[in-house]
Amino acid sequence: MIKPSSSAWLLLLLPGLAFAALGQRIDLSSSTPVAGRQLMAAAIGAPYRVVQDQDAAGRVIRQYVAGDGTVFAVTWSGPTLPDLQQLLGDYFPAFRQAQQSNRRGLNALQGQAGGFVVQSRGRLGAFSGFACDSALLPAGVTIDQLK
Repeated sequence: MIKPSSSAWLLLLLPGLAFAALGQRIDLSSSTPVAGRQLMAAAIGAPYRVVQDQDAAGRVIRQYVAGDGTVFAVTWSGPTLPDLQQLLGDYFPAFRQAQQSNRRGLNALQGQAGGFVVQSRGRLGAFSGFACDSALLPAGVTIDQLK
């Protein structure tokens, strides 16, 4: 999961961000406010932005957005799983494939299909996960920097 340092993360309220699934483009230019949504700067000079949402159930979703607006990674945490089909979009079949070939047990999933990488773990009341398309990572960004 993400381990932000107090000096590396800046929390800024930003109105009007639209949701996009992994691999899709997100609209950061809308002027309609969206409750519970924030834009987080990853680090000064980072080639991506982080859009964070928290829903009524307490689940936190972070979308990592490249300069062109493409969501290249997502993370989730909370008391229940989010709608992974909506969150992963076209990558959901690869997620299901990773589930079927999982050898890590019932409470943990680690898989890869092509450039799609997924890690998920959880028990009742505490779920978290990470998914990305390594082919969409901005230049100079590694998967380990996002966790």
